[in-house]
Amino acid sequence: MSADRSANERFELTNQIAYLERQEDEFSELRKGYRRSLETFQEQFHSIARRREAALHERMRSGSSAAQRELETRQEMLFRADRYVAESAEALEQASSHVRQSFDAERQRLTEERNALPWE
Repeated sequence: MSADRSANERFELTNQIAYLERQEDEFSELRKGYRRSLETFQEQFHSIARRREAALHERMRSGSSAAQRELETRQEMLFRADRYVAESAEALEQASSHVRQSFDAERQRLTEERNALPWE
């Protein structure tokens, strides 16, 4: 019975595939963390805006025109914050898609290389 001459190469390629999969997992966790931070930012921004809006409505009842302008400004800021979160989330998804494709292509290459090794 002869030794498998490709065993070491196969082992190394298998290790490279495992390393790539760990990188994928790490990237996925980072992506989730960034997504959560965007959601937290949006929630906190809205929470602050709701509290401020209540105070502004109180001032508007007393006839303050400055409160009306501030309320309009607040609404514009909410719109901008929401747009920032949406655009950032979209950019994250596009980047994630590109990274996933890169990981998939590299995994495919390594797997094909490993599978092409002779079993002798």
